[in-house]
Amino acid sequence: MSGKTGKDIEIDLDEDTSSSEAGAIINEDGPLAINDGEDGDDGVIDEDVDPLDKLPKHAIKNDDGSVTLPLYASVTLRTKKNDKIRERVFKDLTFHRLVGADQRAIAAAEDKDMAVVSFARATRINQAVMNALFDRLDAADIKNAGQVLNHFLSSGPRTGR
Repeated sequence: MSGKTGKDIEIDLDEDTSSSEAGAIINEDGPLAINDGEDGDDGVIDEDVDPLDKLPKHAIKNDDGSVTLPLYASVTLRTKKNDKIRERVFKDLTFHRLVGADQRAIAAAEDKDMAVVSFARATRINQAVMNALFDRLDAADIKNAGQVLNHFLSSGPRTGR
């Protein structure tokens, strides 16, 4: 007998970090996604949900199906439109579900520009503005925005049926 009980948890610190399960908590049945009881879910482990598909905790679902993501670090840009220069402060980004035309535009973008094009299409912000905005976004905000996009792609819109 190994001396382990059904409740023993093992963390493999020697796991190859390139593995998708690196650093995962493992029991005798394999890796588990740990859910610590946040969001009122009583600590149930949901093996069907990829944590990257969940909305960030501070994201706000809007009535029209869009999601507003407050930024951890606001970004100020100077833009020019109709010969008027103005200062725009981005404290949040509102993401909308993507449609076929958005998917085509994203697919047509070069690999290095796909994230920026995805953000521009989903937020409905002019591509030139998003290019400058993306370069100034905090890495945590970029990660959270990616989670919002993943959420849209992994879940269909609610139809009420």
